[in-house]
Amino acid sequence: MEKPLALLFVDIADSTQLYERIGNLPAATLTQAMLAHLRRIIETYGGTVIKSLGDGLLAAFPTADDSGRAALAMSAAEADHGLQLRVGIHFGPVIQGAEDVYGDACNVAARVEAIARPGEILVTDALADQLSPPLRRKAKPLSNVAVKGKAAPIRVHRLQPGEQEDEHLGSTTVGVSMPHQEQDVATLRLSHNGFDVAVNRFMPRLTIGREETSGLRVAARQTSRQHASLEFSRESFILTDHSSNGTFIRAGNSRPVRLLRDSTRLVGSGLLGFGAEPEDEGQAHVVAFRSDRK
Repeated sequence: MEKPLALLFVDIADSTQLYERIGNLPAATLTQAMLAHLRRIIETYGGTVIKSLGDGLLAAFPTADDSGRAALAMSAAEADHGLQLRVGIHFGPVIQGAEDVYGDACNVAARVEAIARPGEILVTDALADQLSPPLRRKAKPLSNVAVKGKAAPIRVHRLQPGEQEDEHLGSTTVGVSMPHQEQDVATLRLSHNGFDVAVNRFMPRLTIGREETSGLRVAARQTSRQHASLEFSRESFILTDHSSNGTFIRAGNSRPVRLLRDSTRLVGSGLLGFGAEPEDEGQAHVVAFRSDRK
């Protein structure tokens, strides 16, 4: 019988490099101490360790809040052990066997953990929607990610100890400063391969990628099928990368900055390289952008 559970995957980040750096015995001792501590945290917050996964664990919790508090406690323990963790959590129906859990929710939780950066807790929309208000305020919306077997990407959030007053708080602002003008409509103009498109409050969202259904199709080899999206939010243009190769932003004559599975504000003008650094506007993976305010 299916039952809804919060599934948490946690993994010690860069453990292979740890073994190479300090040696087998010290690394094994350190990782085993961390895993033992993670088990205690899981039990403290009402969870059950389903199984060990190399240098990681799969745990199940009856509620989203239990899993969220456990993940934050895990994050707080990183400094004590000198290690960083990757955590992914999803809430959904599973079939619970004697020694394992089965179902699509397991695949989603594993996928979310796999894309987390060292020191990061990622949760799905389904999990975030189940959180109580105090914990929900700690979740920062990020981007959509593709999951095998899912027709549409799923939205992920970063769970952080502090409350998020702005959904884009912590994003880097990349661009060139512009003189302030009195403006009625903020517009971001994009040009690629003879095609121009505008993002503003009348067209507030644009998808970019190799797929033919993308709002702006970039048919370059380096570009992912669903590479990035642009949103007009709170009078800002927010670029979110969904890809594996990243999006490179070059503002003016500055060096390109790589954006990977994160969001940033775009201002001024410059070049966007979807999957590789941009050198000039004529490249297949490059889009020019310009912020106009009228």
